[in-house]
Amino acid sequence: MSVQALVRKIGFGAALGGLLVAGAAISHAATQPAATQPNSTRQASVSLTPVTVNPAPAAPASAEFPDAILSRSDQGEATVLRLDGIITPGAERRFVDALHALPARHPVVVELSSPGGFTAAGYRMIDAVLAERQGGRPVATRVRDGDSCESMCVGLYLAGYPRYAAPRAEFMVHAPRMAENGRMTMRSTQAMVQRLVSLGASPVWIQRVTAAGGFSGARDYRETADRLTADGANIVTDLLR
Repeated sequence: MSVQALVRKIGFGAALGGLLVAGAAISHAATQPAATQPNSTRQASVSLTPVTVNPAPAAPASAEFPDAILSRSDQGEATVLRLDGIITPGAERRFVDALHALPARHPVVVELSSPGGFTAAGYRMIDAVLAERQGGRPVATRVRDGDSCESMCVGLYLAGYPRYAAPRAEFMVHAPRMAENGRMTMRSTQAMVQRLVSLGASPVWIQRVTAAGGFSGARDYRETADRLTADGANIVTDLLR
């Protein structure tokens, strides 16, 4: 039986039921306000005023999946790393190298405008951000007005704290698909949902998305930042005005 047929037969919500119960108990320490975090992960305040971004040289990429453009600019005491485009292994390498090249504990704002990309590369980028925060580096994330953060990008956005977004910035989640054939699998979808919850996404919101078919493979689930805030999704922590 195909995955699609299995989903229709048992309902994806039932398959995720046990996962969401377990996910609700996962520690959200990496996503909580600074006052409640251990000293090693407290986040310094970062002023978020408009910046001018200068593109860094890009590595060769495939025509089908070109690497996201990584840009860097300094803003006061913080550095803005902006990712525009597809999350690929090449984009991942440049992003991680850029993080490691910064002085220890130097504050970073990761600005995102991405349709998502390769899950393995995205997970490694998430792990890199979490490791930097655990080591004492403040890492905030941001999505500007007119930009969107989709699929794997949402997990990367969740890895930072605080998580800033313009009210009309758009976020999209769905069941991940394999680049080779466009198919989804129950296992990869469960792993992605579990990761979203572990990074701080509200299990109640995840259930709402599931009930709407957002992880069924049949639709992309989109919400604006202000709607996510009103829904208590715990995706966006601070709306930009």
